[in-house]
Amino acid sequence: MKTQTISRTGMLLPGLLIIPLLVICVFPDEPVHAAQWHRLTRTARYQVALEMESLQQSDDPSLTVLLQFTPQGEAERLAAAERYGHKQYALHLEQHGIDCNERTYRLEYVDILGWRGNRLARIPGGSHKESIAPDSVLDRVADLVCPEEEADQGEEGDDLAVGMAATSSPNDPLLSREMLQRINDAQGRTNSQPEDVDAWVELGNAWYDADMPEQAIQAYDRALALKADDTDVLNDQGAMFRQKGDTARALANFEKALAIDPGNLESLYNLGYVYAFDLNRIDRAREIWQRYLSLDSTSETADQIRSFITQQGQGVEKP
Repeated sequence: MKTQTISRTGMLLPGLLIIPLLVICVFPDEPVHAAQWHRLTRTARYQVALEMESLQQSDDPSLTVLLQFTPQGEAERLAAAERYGHKQYALHLEQHGIDCNERTYRLEYVDILGWRGNRLARIPGGSHKESIAPDSVLDRVADLVCPEEEADQGEEGDDLAVGMAATSSPNDPLLSREMLQRINDAQGRTNSQPEDVDAWVELGNAWYDADMPEQAIQAYDRALALKADDTDVLNDQGAMFRQKGDTARALANFEKALAIDPGNLESLYNLGYVYAFDLNRIDRAREIWQRYLSLDSTSETADQIRSFITQQGQGVEKP
């Protein structure tokens, strides 16, 4: 199955976006602050969110915006870790100044964050403005934050909060054309082949990638009705239950997948993560993670688990 953020890599990544998502960031020598992130879009490598409180007018005629880039999965995280030169890379933030009149931007800085929200490095930006490329992340940001030139926007409204709101249909304006096409194609396939388990899995995966947990859960239900022992689907549906805040059903899915395949590393990782960071049941998490390490002791994920276990000696903070 294609890799994706929580259990579609197999693993729960700490930056998984829930709308709205409250993130606590801890920077060296700076006060702890909470950030209210709203899902913006997806790229091939990242989930991208916009920090609403960061929107402010600069001294020059530009707006300052803060963006969060969370890797889509473990493969993407490792690539970013290599690119930025920090093995503990979990996600990064970018602050940009956007000139709405010129449709240009200037990167002010990039903050590299670790698993516990600590800043690993700050990379300064440049002094020159660049044109915003059509259909880019910053193009979408500019569409949302820059004043409308036309006054007759109708019921679409000019309130940013409306523009940022999550919807529950494939007509969500924040979904890319590619994502909309993928959802529509998958729905068409399930309509024409309702007994095809792969069709329902693909529809569930499409909704999963669109950050629509309720729709993903329903599609995965149909897939599991046709193939109840699919551990990948059980893990992915468990991830969606967790995104909704239903940790009991998430745990039930991970436990069921583990009962089917006692060596399922994804289920072991995810169970430990939920017990540690969602339920604060540290002893249970440590027991599960030690079981994981008995099966895999050399991977990057194993290194993460050892880091989590070390953190537990001083009390666990959610990454």
